[in-house]
Amino acid sequence: MILLDIKRYIKQHHEVSLEDIQNHFDLTEDTVRGIMTPLINQGHIQVLDSASCSTGKCSSGCSQANGNERYLWRDKCFTSLSIPVQVI
Repeated sequence: MILLDIKRYIKQHHEVSLEDIQNHFDLTEDTVRGIMTPLINQGHIQVLDSASCSTGKCSSGCSQANGNERYLWRDKCFTSLSIPVQVI
């Protein structure tokens, strides 16, 4: 049931942050990330890449970048295709 509620929430708001979902559903960050995995795999929800944080000096392991994920609702399914590419 919570999966459908979160899916509906994102669709209604079009774009939400991880923190928005945490606060609205009273869930922990780890719980939200776990719930989002199957929803993202369905293709209607896309994770928006937040490359920098408030300091602008973040790298992939920055603690300030954690929790900044944003999720976007897509009316058409968004799925990644694994296409092998050879660089010569």
